Amino acid sequence: MEHGDVERKYSVQLNAELVALLYRNAPQAYAITLVNGAILAFVQGSHVAFSALLAWYGALVSVTALRTWLVRRYVRARTAPDAAHRWNSAYVTGTALAGSVWGATAFVMIPSTSTAHEVFVAFVLAGMSAGSITVLAFRMEACLAFLLPTLLPLAFRYLMLGTTLHTVMGVMTSIFLIGMLITALSFNRSVRTSLILRFDKRELEEENRRRDRAEQALLLEKDRLLTVLSSIGEGVALIDADGRIEYLNSVAEGICGCSSDSARGRPASEVFESFDRELHERTSTAMEDTLNRACHITKQTVMVLNGGDRRVIEELATPLYDRHRKVVGAVSILRDVTEALQREEELTHAADHDALTGLPNRSLLHNRLQQAIVRAQRKHETFALLFLDLDRFKEVNDTMGHAAGDALLVEAARRLTHAVREEDTVARLGGDEFVVLLEGPTLERHAQAIADKICQIVGEPYELGTHSATVSVSIGASFFPKDGRDPDALLCHADADMYRAKRG
Repeated sequence: MEHGDVERKYSVQLNAELVALLYRNAPQAYAITLVNGAILAFVQGSHVAFSALLAWYGALVSVTALRTWLVRRYVRARTAPDAAHRWNSAYVTGTALAGSVWGATAFVMIPSTSTAHEVFVAFVLAGMSAGSITVLAFRMEACLAFLLPTLLPLAFRYLMLGTTLHTVMGVMTSIFLIGMLITALSFNRSVRTSLILRFDKRELEEENRRRDRAEQALLLEKDRLLTVLSSIGEGVALIDADGRIEYLNSVAEGICGCSSDSARGRPASEVFESFDRELHERTSTAMEDTLNRACHITKQTVMVLNGGDRRVIEELATPLYDRHRKVVGAVSILRDVTEALQREEELTHAADHDALTGLPNRSLLHNRLQQAIVRAQRKHETFALLFLDLDRFKEVNDTMGHAAGDALLVEAARRLTHAVREEDTVARLGGDEFVVLLEGPTLERHAQAIADKICQIVGEPYELGTHSATVSVSIGASFFPKDGRDPDALLCHADADMYRAKRG
């Protein structure tokens, strides 16, 4: 595996560790910052106005206090690795502020009357820049946030003075800045490589521990395996090194449709009819795959049970080793997850769909709107959004009851769905408000034709039990990109257009 692939593998851990190193080394650096700042202000006191020195050092103290407070917050927070980027951004912001304060010395601290004091400022800034490498190079953005605002103003100041000496000093400052950045980059790469090696070693040791524990457990439990497996509530199958069945418990017998005795000695692929869930093609079982790969494998397949019933089976297969680490077979746990997957799909559907009408809700509409915007921008197309409100629906709801109102909404949703194309989206926002997203290139005359069709279909009488009711619909429209370039703007424009239609 190449270094870049390894770094991506440990991306979250690596970023968290690098950010932790920044905060861990911060307190000493902040103390040195205040001491060096005080020394600089003291030395320059005879050539720089006291008010300027006070303002500059006050800014340095304030920024350092803010950064110290941030470090304390980080220590107390015990940050999860996934949140490291936020703390990194906060640290880089504080570093940029500190670099800006130090960079201001090029204009605040450099006197025109003393070359020695001028050189002293350059000496201090160079020392602060060089010292920052060991503290900030864990993150290159932190180095850039400090070095650029610290040294670029100094180089610019020298170049502004115009003398040959100052021009040379400005060029040398720029070269020094480039050298510091190259050094920081080299240091950063070394730290990253060291951390990746540590992660690899840790992962390898953990993997070895897991394998040792698994092997010891298998050796200890082998004599009692059949007794235990017979009482497990999930399917269990054992195969030998050639992939032939050695044992099935009662649940596994029910899955494959044959007894353990009749299956013994037959290939696992012959006993279990497994099909790929996506391609619907015959596929191998996880217990066969684990023999070939010598590793733990979890796999979901569709198995045909006795009687032709097709069930989704989740199979967890583990290789079995002898004491010489040779694979001698595999044990597989088979679990029927058909109902669990159905419940999961139902929950997912309920989260994105209206409970009454089954139409997409506001959340799903927003997602599809965003996708439509991306497609339209890529293809340079337009699309339309219709905002619908049922007129006189409240009258039906109040006079005939909420059950009749709900029945009307369900029927209106059905009519709207049949009035548009399959690729279009009909959503219910709540109450008697609906939205129709017309996908693909849609001209205004096309949208008007669909709106007229909706008005006609929705306006037909509704049979609500023993009663009949009629409602009309007010429709507003918006077009991308003319009326908005984001979902909220398009919805807002269509809503406003609908109210204009309702008033008309």
